Amino acid sequence: LAGDSVLMALLRGTPFMGLVWRALGVRVGRQLLDDGGSITEKTLTTLGDHATLGETALIQGHSLEDGLFKSDHIRLGDDVTLGTRAFVHYGVVAGDRVVFDTDTFLMKGEQPAPDSRWHGNPARPVTG
Repeated sequence: LAGDSVLMALLRGTPFMGLVWRALGVRVGRQLLDDGGSITEKTLTTLGDHATLGETALIQGHSLEDGLFKSDHIRLGDDVTLGTRAFVHYGVVAGDRVVFDTDTFLMKGEQPAPDSRWHGNPARPVTG
């Protein structure tokens, strides 16, 4: 919960988190389940309908690379699930019904196809 406000800590896992994120500038679809995720660049993030953010999942729309600050939008489609401690970096555009397993690190600019599942660090699609 580092960096979270007391209000956000109290509301995590409730239907009110979508309202909180919207008030902070995140574009959020209907029926968000946020069990303690974090979003660093709120105005650069879009979450589709029925998104799920696992505990300590992180959506980070920026990076410092070779001394340069870089940022980009992140768009997660409908029914996307971020597992516990999943990390999504800037420039990611995920299709509908994508699942990011626990501890998955999705690198900048990835574009997971709809109905795919991702695992690992760096994240790779699960096959078979």
